[in-house]
Parts: sequence; structure tokens; C-alpha cells
Amino acid sequence: MKFLSSLIRSLTRQNVLQATIVIMLVALALGCSKKPDVVGTWENVNVQELVEFKPDNSGVIQGKNQPALAFVWRETTPHSYSLEVDFQGDKKGLKAVVQEETLVLKSESGKETYRKRN
Repeated sequence: MKFLSSLIRSLTRQNVLQATIVIMLVALALGCSKKPDVVGTWENVNVQELVEFKPDNSGVIQGKNQPALAFVWRETTPHSYSLEVDFQGDKKGLKAVVQEETLVLKSESGKETYRKRN
């Protein structure tokens, strides 16, 4: 307790101001982290299908004349993602990889390629 009291007495206004500025800058840097590159809407290059990754780690796959499929996603490694898709009452796992402006979704039955919409 004596140590804390002597430490507080030895602080000057300049030290407190400097410490406050450093703490604010660190908080700002941590609070403004960049959203993952997968967030946004992706268009299938072969068929009429859209995949939307939302910032809240949810998403939807929408094919032409098909019911929408909801999913949740998480980043597994930088630019790689795991999706859990609700499909006919079951959960199906997909893997996604983003390279530049291309998204590749992989499943047990194959893979699909998407381009990011502007």
C-alpha cells in the first residue's frame, strides 16, 4: 500500500497525460480492427448463386429459384474459413479460401468459385 501511495505522489501531470494518450491510442488500434476479407457478397462464376458473409459471422447462400441456406462462419487461419450450413435440417460443413478477389468454397462433392461483388 505504501508503494502505491508513493507511486501516485511521484506522478506528474505530464506523466499522467502521456499514459492517458498511450492507453487511448492502444484502445483505438484494437477497436478499429479490419473486418475479414471474406465479408461481403460473392457471385458464383458458373451459375446464378450468391453467397453473403456478414460481419456478425452469419451468412446466406442464395441460388436462383432455390431456398436460401443460412450458415455461420469462422476464420480458421488467415484467409481460410469454416462454414456450418443449415441444409434440410442437418448441418453441413464447408471450407472457404479467399485469394485476392476470389473465393473458393469446398465441400465433399467438389468446389465452387466466386468473385466478390463491388
